[in-house]
Amino acid sequence: MAGPVDGAARSVAAVAALLLLLLLAVPAADAATSSTVVAGMVFCDQCKDGARGLFDYPLYGARVAIQCGGGDTPITVRECNTNWFGGFSVRMEGSPDMNRCTARVVHATGHCSADATAEPRELTLAFRMLGLALYTVLPLLSQPEQPMDFCPRAGPVPPQDPAAAAATPSPPLTVAPGPVSSPVPIFWRRRPRLLPPVWRRPPTVPQQPEPETLPSPPAPSSGETPADGSGSGSSSGSACAYDQWTLPEHRCHWKVVTPNTTVAMAFGPLAAQRYGPDMTLREALDGRGDPYRTLLREATAALLNAYYNAPGSPFLYPTTASVLDHLNGALLSSAQRVLIEGARFRRANTGGGGPAGRTKLPCDFTPCAATNTTAG
Repeated sequence: MAGPVDGAARSVAAVAALLLLLLLAVPAADAATSSTVVAGMVFCDQCKDGARGLFDYPLYGARVAIQCGGGDTPITVRECNTNWFGGFSVRMEGSPDMNRCTARVVHATGHCSADATAEPRELTLAFRMLGLALYTVLPLLSQPEQPMDFCPRAGPVPPQDPAAAAATPSPPLTVAPGPVSSPVPIFWRRRPRLLPPVWRRPPTVPQQPEPETLPSPPAPSSGETPADGSGSGSSSGSACAYDQWTLPEHRCHWKVVTPNTTVAMAFGPLAAQRYGPDMTLREALDGRGDPYRTLLREATAALLNAYYNAPGSPFLYPTTASVLDHLNGALLSSAQRVLIEGARFRRANTGGGGPAGRTKLPCDFTPCAATNTTAG
């Protein structure tokens, strides 16, 4: 009778050992398949106010380091670069505790690379589920050497020593006669920005044949050309295509902006997000083969024509604000709107537009080489 009992006992012990091995293998498998992700964004703090504001845009190509350990010499665990939208993400195997770790910008690109070693920001656990842990961080900032010209001038009030404040007698309070109005904020004391004109649907092409265009007036003589080589603008209207603006002999007709001005500075954050922060206006005039590059090329030529023409000229886009408004509207809309706005810019740059859409504007450029020779 002892033989069957011993065999049953050994079978029960083997099953129990197998179950124990399975229970020990499940946590090990979970640990082998678990992972940790750290995600965040980097912005260019153009006004150097230490906070994300209206004029800040996502920074492409910034180098972000994930550091742990604290102290003066933290250990860098991972490094990665931001994408076109300023975002970054780091994936690590396992499930380490990242609550005491930080993220900071160690290198940036463009004009925001002057002060890239900003203060680190701590990681925060967003969730932990099914072997995946996600940590997030507040937006990281990288700053230029100096605040941009369009930023508000109001700066932080320096702290005052309490002892010195107590020793300094306060001046007597004087009440000015008359009603007291609330002071205008510093931001609104700058010159007001003109609202873009109301967009009007361009007229359809008339069925009747267009009248013959009058010959363009002769170019001014060399003695009437300004000595500095820059034109004074066309009051009768001028429209030049993008290839005319790329010629070296027409360089003196550029106004306000230069060929090295970036697209981000000329058109704003939406264009910087679409075309990058480093593309110049000269490179934008070479765009072709893509609807968005074609749109930027024709919008750049329209912007230069708007700067060149005098106020009140019959150019289809009389102000630079109207060019920016139509470009931003196309970037925020569909691909069909991009094609339509590009064709409208092209029509205006080749002389279309004006009253009732029938005025054919010439390109009244004169070569800059002859001007400079006369001035010398």
